[in-house]
Amino acid sequence: MRLVPSTPAGEFILSTIIIGYLLIDEMTPTEQNSLGNWFMLIGQVLSTNSAQQQVLNNRTHTSNRSNRHVVNDGFGEDYENKDDTKQQMEMLKRAIEKMRQEIDNLNKLKNYPHSL
Repeated sequence: MRLVPSTPAGEFILSTIIIGYLLIDEMTPTEQNSLGNWFMLIGQVLSTNSAQQQVLNNRTHTSNRSNRHVVNDGFGEDYENKDDTKQQMEMLKRAIEKMRQEIDNLNKLKNYPHSL
């Protein structure tokens, strides 16, 4: 299962910038800080795991297929697949639309007077 799309790095980064900006206006600074730290922790776990796997692969000159070394990870084998890129763009568009809907729902709840 591939979770990371075969998208050029610039476009991949741009998608994170867009999602980040979409979230900024809908959260308080405290919420932004909490969510940002949560995402950074995920990144640190992934980074630490991949760095350690690279160390082990370099020492043994092997590659664990389920957690392959960067040099042997097959990047580029479907990089030019335009259908794959189109599918990924559609997936991102759907994700952005779902986030917008969720933001709208949260705004409606925020403005709804409810008693406890």
